[in-house]
Amino acid sequence: MKMEDCLEFAKKLSKEAEEIALRYFSFEVKNTWKDDNTPLTKADTEINDLVIKRINETYPEHSIYGEEKSQMKENSKYVWVCDPIDGTMAFSCGLPIFVFSIAMVDQSNGLPILGLINDPVMKNTYWAYKGSGAYRNGKKISVLKNNTFENTYFTIAASGKAIGFSNLPLMKELSEKKCAVMKYPSFIYGGIQVANGKYIGAAFYHKHGHDVAALKIITEEAGGKVSDFNGGERRYDQDGVGCIVSNGILHKKILEIIQTSKI
Repeated sequence: MKMEDCLEFAKKLSKEAEEIALRYFSFEVKNTWKDDNTPLTKADTEINDLVIKRINETYPEHSIYGEEKSQMKENSKYVWVCDPIDGTMAFSCGLPIFVFSIAMVDQSNGLPILGLINDPVMKNTYWAYKGSGAYRNGKKISVLKNNTFENTYFTIAASGKAIGFSNLPLMKELSEKKCAVMKYPSFIYGGIQVANGKYIGAAFYHKHGHDVAALKIITEEAGGKVSDFNGGERRYDQDGVGCIVSNGILHKKILEIIQTSKI
């Protein structure tokens, strides 16, 4: 199986997903509410169903782990981890802050070997596979080489009681170090800017793998580092203990701050 072929498959799939998202996107988007008090739109479910259909057609032996629906197969070597619309809160309000994300994960260790993120509104597609480098619309990208936080950007997700950490100490210390902290209703939307060389880091205070799988491979192929909140590897085909995305140089410092914020 060639990674180039898998990448082309992911690119074509992302364009189909983009068409669905933009067809529904407006200030009149209707949504329902899931049990976890997050919104759900027809675009989420249609894209998730499309992903399952296309993977079953092209890679019938592979499993699918989607935010809205999954299809796990016995003895499959790979699982495609997908967030059909990361940023449904913004999408459901007609705000253009959402992305499609998909990663191909090796089930032997839970690590992604290919990832793609598509921003339908800005027409930016980010991708990488193991050993390829990272790209935005075909242009190679890399992380910032800064060794201090001063005059940089950082993005952060909401505090995660479920994983036992508060985001307040990190926000406070970064502010004191003159680092501008941003929060988006789509973590991937901001998190990909680490690989894109715009942000110094990102911290995800939740457990889900579908929010961070593609970020993992793209960021590391861009020269950065990704770990869980304990500084180790995590699986991206199941829940874990948060996620730190950084330029690598400042990863240890971010981890040290986060480790002081256990609740």
